[in-house]
Amino acid sequence: MATTALSSSTSTALSTSAASVAAANKASAQKLITSLSAGSGVDVSALAQNLVDAERAPQENAINAKITKNESRISGYSALSFVLDGVKTALTGLKDQNNFNSLVADNTNPAAFSVTASTSAVGGSHEVSVLQLAKAQRTVSDGLASASAPLNGGKAVTFSLNVGGSTTDIKLPDGYDTPKDLVDFINVAKKGVTAKLVDTGDGSANPFQIVLSGDVGSAGAFSLTPKFSAGGVPAPDAHVNNGLGMTLKLSAGGVAVPDIVLADGNDTPQKMVDAINQANAGVTASLVANPEGSTYPYKIFLAGPTGGDTAFSLSVNYGAGDEVMVQTGLKFSAANPVNQTASDAKVKVDGITFTRSTNTLTDVVPGLTLNLKDTTSTPATLGLSRDTSAIKDKLNALVTAYNDAVTIMGEVSNPKSTFDTYGATLVGDSTVRSIKQQLRQMIMGASSTPGSAVGAMWQMGISVSEQGVMSIDDTKLDTALAKNYSDVVKTFTGNQNGLTIYSPAAGGVAGDAVRKLTKMLGPEGILVAQSQSAEKQNSKYQLDLEKLGIRMDTLLKRYQKQFASMDSLVGSVNSQKTSLKSTFEGMMAGLTGKNA
Repeated sequence: MATTALSSSTSTALSTSAASVAAANKASAQKLITSLSAGSGVDVSALAQNLVDAERAPQENAINAKITKNESRISGYSALSFVLDGVKTALTGLKDQNNFNSLVADNTNPAAFSVTASTSAVGGSHEVSVLQLAKAQRTVSDGLASASAPLNGGKAVTFSLNVGGSTTDIKLPDGYDTPKDLVDFINVAKKGVTAKLVDTGDGSANPFQIVLSGDVGSAGAFSLTPKFSAGGVPAPDAHVNNGLGMTLKLSAGGVAVPDIVLADGNDTPQKMVDAINQANAGVTASLVANPEGSTYPYKIFLAGPTGGDTAFSLSVNYGAGDEVMVQTGLKFSAANPVNQTASDAKVKVDGITFTRSTNTLTDVVPGLTLNLKDTTSTPATLGLSRDTSAIKDKLNALVTAYNDAVTIMGEVSNPKSTFDTYGATLVGDSTVRSIKQQLRQMIMGASSTPGSAVGAMWQMGISVSEQGVMSIDDTKLDTALAKNYSDVVKTFTGNQNGLTIYSPAAGGVAGDAVRKLTKMLGPEGILVAQSQSAEKQNSKYQLDLEKLGIRMDTLLKRYQKQFASMDSLVGSVNSQKTSLKSTFEGMMAGLTGKNA
């Protein structure tokens, strides 16, 4: 049967009551014997249970005491593991040579740029000028009356999107030529331009604007120009560019023809046909109407001479003058003050000008990242020096972790400790003494890779008192860092980086200690082994409790059976006594002549 370990208070209570229970059972047994001549009035079931409980209690208490002790041990080992892991973490920050290479930057113009130094950076001074920031192109349309009003009479229209020299057609089918549709189709294309439709809320008749944004840098520059609608135009003299000028670029037989420039008002299909034919480039243009009855029947038809080497192409450059892009109901004015031209960042470092497509520069000064914020009017000075404050912070963290570990080791081994959970849990345990000695030796002992002038932590002003408390003499530490910095680095790290626990190379004070602590705290370490041993013992003790329960159940049944038989016997004897008494009294009455 399943048995739960008793608390210490419960175990004590059971122990103190065992004697009284035994005394009570003795009295009950005497009463039973006496009752053989007087009739049984004993609760034989309670008597049997009391006798079993009296026999169970001391055995159960002894087993539970062992379980409780092992649970305390496990708690103590867990506390040791926790604080030793803290020491390991602190030493990890000191075990790699790169941990000592951090630099602090002195920037005379932090408003213009910030600086981040990596471990590969070297000390020195640099002159930095931010000439230009990298920017993304932003193009904003003129106002539109509605987000849902057709831009091309509800007919299909195609826009040509050019990003960094790569062109993509944005095709809007019939019924999808609204400003919102254009924005959606541009975003779905995912070609490096993001579109959004904004409502300025300025109270005007045209509050809606389309905002186009590209990627940062000149490579993100873009243009958006309309092509002819899929359905053509309604008439030969209908404007296709809102009455503004446009440029036709014609290439025939692989040879570019001079630009065909159409002035404002000449943006009709007929004018385009006439201009192409007048160019005498071997390409003939004509205006056809097909099919009959269509709302937009007119289309331009181009024909060239026969032969494979006479192929031709025609492209249209919308936006003459100040107009970047126009389409019926939609216009992007170059003069819009909120527009922004794409540009690269330009920065001059020590007289050399660098051009980059981002404001985060990682390759202009080795080991440094410059984050540009604003341009400078005069050069800024960037100074890099060794960051000894960061090293001192790491050493202070080690001191704190070491002292915490020593404190906990004292509490778990102190029989008078009042600490909850883990206080006095490992009293007399040799494991604690062994670990304490090992920890002090691995940290305060001589380095496996000593420097010529500094080869141990005590030579840096770090010491441990007779009471086991570690402390730092700041004056001595500052002197060591100033005069023997390379020795300090070597003493801690062995001038190594990333040593594993399997590496045979000497790792200095920190590197060697990290490897030893890793093994100590690992699955094969002493703390895990001791905890597992205690857990294994408790598993055995739990089985002992179960076996004890089975024995006591069997004993209870035997007592109940025996006492039931005795009670039955007493009852039978009492019945016989009553009968004999009645017979005897009858005989006496007959002899004496008296009634009973």
